[in-house]
Amino acid sequence: MRGPVRVIRHPAPAAVDPGVHERILTAIHEKRLLRFFYHGKIRIVEPQDYGIQKGAVHLFTYQFAGESSSGTLPDWRKFAVKSMSKVELLDKTFPGSRSVPSQKHQEWDVLFARVDHA
Repeated sequence: MRGPVRVIRHPAPAAVDPGVHERILTAIHEKRLLRFFYHGKIRIVEPQDYGIQKGAVHLFTYQFAGESSSGTLPDWRKFAVKSMSKVELLDKTFPGSRSVPSQKHQEWDVLFARVDHA
């Protein structure tokens, strides 16, 4: 059995706006929804993991509303943070971590934040 996870506030990576970085961290730690634009489409997501993979900053989410160009919703989506715009922290919360199908599991070089289990 693991103990409580320590929250470490990482500084924003060089390629990420510090305000966006703080909104993402806050959304994960407070289990709040995020709304943003990605490749011209609005996305509404439950943020799950936030970190660096292969040198790029990504947000791994469960997208349940908005638009998608890569299939039906709801589904798991990973977004390059540098391509996200108009990132809004919503007041609505979600229960917490979802069970991730094994083929969607993410390996991180650096993990800034992960949502707690429900």
